[in-house]
Amino acid sequence: DNATKTIVFLIRVIMKDWTKVFSAAFIGAVVANFITVSANDNSSTEEDEWKIEWYLNLTITWIAKPPYVARPTNGSIDSGAQGLIRDTLLRYMTYECGLVNRIKYQVEDRQVNSEYEMIVLLEQNKVHVAAPIFEPKGDRHYSEFPFFKVVDYPGTDYITTEEGNNKISYVLDAVLKSWPLLAVTLVLTAISGVVMWALDTYWNSEEFPRSFIKGSWDGFWWSFISMTTVGYGDKSPKSLPARIFSIVWILVGLIVMAIFTANVTSALTALSQETEPSSFANKKVAVIGNGTEYQHALQEEAEPIVRNSIEDAVKDVQSQKVDGLFIDHYANTFYHSREKLKTLLTVKKLELQRDVGVLFSKDRKHLADCLNYHRSTILRSAQTITATYKSTKSNPAKQFSLFDDSFSFVKVLLYILLGVLAGMLCIGVIWDLLIRKKSGKKQNSMIEWPENKGMALTERESILNDFEVAKRLLKQMQDHFTTLESKVSKIRDNQ
Repeated sequence: DNATKTIVFLIRVIMKDWTKVFSAAFIGAVVANFITVSANDNSSTEEDEWKIEWYLNLTITWIAKPPYVARPTNGSIDSGAQGLIRDTLLRYMTYECGLVNRIKYQVEDRQVNSEYEMIVLLEQNKVHVAAPIFEPKGDRHYSEFPFFKVVDYPGTDYITTEEGNNKISYVLDAVLKSWPLLAVTLVLTAISGVVMWALDTYWNSEEFPRSFIKGSWDGFWWSFISMTTVGYGDKSPKSLPARIFSIVWILVGLIVMAIFTANVTSALTALSQETEPSSFANKKVAVIGNGTEYQHALQEEAEPIVRNSIEDAVKDVQSQKVDGLFIDHYANTFYHSREKLKTLLTVKKLELQRDVGVLFSKDRKHLADCLNYHRSTILRSAQTITATYKSTKSNPAKQFSLFDDSFSFVKVLLYILLGVLAGMLCIGVIWDLLIRKKSGKKQNSMIEWPENKGMALTERESILNDFEVAKRLLKQMQDHFTTLESKVSKIRDNQ
């Protein structure tokens, strides 16, 4: 408004008298200068509300723990530490929190080799922030320092080489663990063989002899081949009860073999998915540094072998100096994306309750309080970043075997069947001994000459039978000769 009035005033002056132009120009310049000074005064008043009152140093100490904190690369915008914690916290610490407190932070970073060194520097008040820190949930190790959580610890991955997994031993182990199935099958086969002998020996003594030992063995053979295949046809039941039992047993055999085949197939499938170890007791595992993975290895009763870099740890695994590698799950995916672990296999994921974050010195507690005010925004930002770290590799499938030796009812069934088989064998052997003893008494009571007479009668019958056969053959030859003779006579007559 003042500028408009000034311009109008100048126009009026010019129109009245050209001699007063210079005076008007001078007056206009004075007015314009007054307006500019007023505007600057208003702007300065607004900026004074956010005026920086003092400068503070902010020294950040860190250890290389990708992807939480990593060394700068050639593509980094500055020489400071990179990674998840910088991406989520640095802006809030240096700008948002500084704006509120009218503080401008001059950031410096300092790399050390271990978490222990960071804590010592914090205690000596030589640094103000330590990252990354892995604190147990609920019972913190460094409760004297303010702590701000960024993400949950994702768990520890166990990595090893494909050559380190003995595939043959895994298959044999899976099959041997199914020994109750094999035992139950063999016992059922033996019982079935005895039952078949008992049902068919009276009508089919040629294929299932009256002798218990020989007959039950033939029954076991028939039972086994009928269960595994459709049979060879060398033995077949003749009586109706035996045939009915055959149908039942073949159906049972189909079910038993199907279960056994499924069990072995399950073992092979689990092997193709790299069967996970059930225990790490006394296993040598490489760990990078003596931090969280080192502590986790001790909890799993493994023997941790500390290495200073991922390259050294991978070499130890590949050369089989160690059984495998314990590594943070996010670090695993981080290094996999850079093809540093492409020759290794992730076999198992282990859970561990930890919070990942940063520690503040006591004189920078106001920063922790400020970050807590922005907690929800920071956590959402961290979740967005860590979503790119999560591997899509599935965990090894858990095996379940119906006939695993851990199931007590299978053992009870096996013991019952063994008892039944033992009872049947005892009864069969006793019966066989009684029959033989009875048969031996009859033979001893017979007179000697009837036996000789029987032998003579048998020989006479054999001779007579051979004579009859020869007589029939001779008659056939004579008939054939007569037929040929008549044909020859006809041929001669035609000539």
